[in-house]
Amino acid sequence: MSAATTRLWAALFLSALAVKAAEAPSSPAPLPLPDAPVRVIIPDAAAFDAALSGSFRKALTGETEEGDPVVTGWRRTRVGAKLEDQWSRLSKDLPWTWDSLRKLRPRSVGIALLQVGQLEAVVVLDTPLAVLPLTPPAGKAMAHGGVAYNLVARGAADSSEDPDRRMGLAWARSGDRLFLATSERALLLALDEHLAGRGFGPPLPGLASLELDLDALRQDRYFRREFLFGDGPEKGRVRAALRLEAGQLVEVREGAGDGGPLGQVFEARGAVAAAWEPGSAELGAALRAALLEPIPSPPERPVAALAPLPAADDRPEDRYLVSLDKPRPRGAEPAFEEGEQAAWRALWQKQPVTGWGYALSGDGVRRLVFPWPEARQRELLELCRATVERRAGRATVVDVGDAKEVRVGPELSVVALRRTGGFVWIGPSARALAEVAAPRPSPDLLRWARLDLDAARGEAPRWERAEGPASPEQTRPFSDRILGLLGWIPDTRTLSVERKRTEDGWTERVVFGPAPR
Repeated sequence: MSAATTRLWAALFLSALAVKAAEAPSSPAPLPLPDAPVRVIIPDAAAFDAALSGSFRKALTGETEEGDPVVTGWRRTRVGAKLEDQWSRLSKDLPWTWDSLRKLRPRSVGIALLQVGQLEAVVVLDTPLAVLPLTPPAGKAMAHGGVAYNLVARGAADSSEDPDRRMGLAWARSGDRLFLATSERALLLALDEHLAGRGFGPPLPGLASLELDLDALRQDRYFRREFLFGDGPEKGRVRAALRLEAGQLVEVREGAGDGGPLGQVFEARGAVAAAWEPGSAELGAALRAALLEPIPSPPERPVAALAPLPAADDRPEDRYLVSLDKPRPRGAEPAFEEGEQAAWRALWQKQPVTGWGYALSGDGVRRLVFPWPEARQRELLELCRATVERRAGRATVVDVGDAKEVRVGPELSVVALRRTGGFVWIGPSARALAEVAAPRPSPDLLRWARLDLDAARGEAPRWERAEGPASPEQTRPFSDRILGLLGWIPDTRTLSVERKRTEDGWTERVVFGPAPR
């Protein structure tokens, strides 16, 4: 689930990646944020500000360079382009940045993102200042429940008469709370919480904390379109926080519900990326793309269908006969069939697995492992051979020690299978599987991952060739987004993730670490 598409909270989270400040206090005063798909709390604004440095501070203060890869990639997304346009309109009424908020000396800051598509949000600041050094525009004076507020411009969530403006502006000051909203509706919802004496505190202690309503976000078409990854097993509300632990930045996530089956751990010496994933939804696609058919987008129907030869007396097409009034008739599109992919799908349905792992070494060798009954080993091997044979011609199976290789041409190994206990490893050759061992269970562990970010950065030239050149019409997931963000965190060299089962759900730790020793 990590990193979602709602850039406002994503930027706030990522901006602490260069943290050098102390831990935020554990019990700040709750802020009157209404219920929303995304709610963010910065419990100690001073500590958060001390944490900002480099590109993250420039992003929140509006000082990023024009050619910054993250900004450029963000602008290529539909949400990013719309937000930048709408932010420029809002800035005419409220030209505030993070530096502007600092002048208000906020003790804590809260943000509720109510509707992504409408760009509807409300910000609540807890400030001790009796007189604000900066004051939003006056607008139309109104009142709600005895609290005065100002409506400067209606937003799209208010059914604004201006079709080109999505972000309106409404604000209020009540006691030590300053409310800023992009719609009158959002402001009134926050004031209702304030008048009722309700507040939203940090879901978890940390430098910054947030709550995500996954069920609501997955129904939002903007989130679904911009989020890079598929839906995970998580449901309901997820809490997360950034912390400093022993000098390392750690993101902690917690959720309720069943976290899935227990995971497995295995040795991955020399691997630049390794992980264990729960379930089997992605296993078939990963096995095919990584080893059996390593092309960018393997087709669902890869086999050309047989068709009868045309009759000898068929009149050939006159390619010189052109009519400007009528389009040239097109023949039927060539038909394609699933081939052995139908058998693969049936196999995964008959024999689902509880989880699977992978390891990627620095030289590009890919290995997959998953639990598999020995009674179905031959069926798995034959389907591997069938896929290889479809792509490369006649394939044979050769025993190499306790592994089996599928070879083509002059004894070239394409894929190999080796059993270790109740698991099967699959790699490009028997040699690549010579030192693998059977995975073993770990108490309460559900999933894990390890990534060498320097190795990921080193793949940039290959990904640029695979994803093509930069274009204003599209966003390249790896080249524009992932590599761009890695450029913002040059001192973070490793990334590790561990999810464990708890009494009422699961907890996950993401550690942003230095270079591996």
